[in-house]
Amino acid sequence: MLISDAYKQLNTALHEADPEYGNFAGHLGKSIARLCQNNGIGSVLDYGCGKGTLAPVLKAFGLDVAEYDPAIPGKDGEPCKAGLVVCIDVMEHVEPNCVDSVLQNIAGLTKSIAYFMIDTVPANKSLPDGRNAHLTVEDHAWWRERLSKYFDLKVCERVYEIEGQKRDLFHLPGGVTVAVGIPKTDAN
Repeated sequence: MLISDAYKQLNTALHEADPEYGNFAGHLGKSIARLCQNNGIGSVLDYGCGKGTLAPVLKAFGLDVAEYDPAIPGKDGEPCKAGLVVCIDVMEHVEPNCVDSVLQNIAGLTKSIAYFMIDTVPANKSLPDGRNAHLTVEDHAWWRERLSKYFDLKVCERVYEIEGQKRDLFHLPGGVTVAVGIPKTDAN
């Protein structure tokens, strides 16, 4: 299971109620485009795309972009494979019992490289039922171990600043885990 029906409904409600929820990835568009250019990749799947702020930036660089988000009507269909699968500010929102299924799903959709940015501290937002929006809050070492089950990690670092722009998110004690990996053939 990738997401429970009840949690999907809560996320859909939060996306509808909060215009800021799910709109961060576009800030990383230039870096993601460079990653594609440096690795000869022409297709990107934004896995957990939220409001879809990354797609227009990548399309401006001539990249073919598909979006998937189970909580966004119209973007909740079966995702397609892509050269690069990006998963930005998503994994910490995944239900703990679904983390392995989601990572396995991402590995199966990744033709070349997967890029993750995972927050390691509680969110500043709450779900409509009162729980913190980050359901899977784990430290960097935990995420490294979990990602390594499905990806040959080329980079896996704790980061406190991205693209030279400091945000409150990156001043928090845990920072974020940024990982780039190639899917393991035995992970699917």
